[in-house]
Amino acid sequence: MKAERIILNRILGWKVVDEWPAIRRSIVVFAPHTSYWDAVIGKLVLRSFGVRHRLLSKKELFRFPMGIVMRMIGAIPIRGVKGQNAIWHISHLLGEADELHFVICPEGGFAPTERWDAGFYYMAYKAQVPIIAVYLDYRRKEAGVAGVIGDLDSLNEVYRQLAEMYQGVTARYPERFLLPRYKKEEA
Repeated sequence: MKAERIILNRILGWKVVDEWPAIRRSIVVFAPHTSYWDAVIGKLVLRSFGVRHRLLSKKELFRFPMGIVMRMIGAIPIRGVKGQNAIWHISHLLGEADELHFVICPEGGFAPTERWDAGFYYMAYKAQVPIIAVYLDYRRKEAGVAGVIGDLDSLNEVYRQLAEMYQGVTARYPERFLLPRYKKEEA
């Protein structure tokens, strides 16, 4: 934990703010994710918090030789894995664990999109665990917990809260990061 903070602070010049919430199981939404550097810095940030976590990545990243690296860092392939329902699988693993956090980047690839994949929401909903929003802000060179969403009654409301939490966060490539789209309530 201390080594990761030294690497982040002294070598890379990043500041980790906030503390990890007292939550033992969750789905972690990690954004913005516009470059491979986000994964490197994000992994250091999560390790600096000292939480037990696994990364959820698209199955295409598990082809040789990248698959070796992905497995070494504790990643699990999801989406399109034959014979597996990722939502059921992850919620089942969360139900069995005493402490475990699954990290997912719902934006998908590096192309800008307002349509964030809703799988993270359904995983959290099925497992009845909160969603923790973690951010990287390249303008401030700051990382931390943007907030926790415990009320999972409405996907639209979760998207609205995430858009609010990530408002003002600057991605490595800002033109590639869009906030999630949601339906605004009319007054």
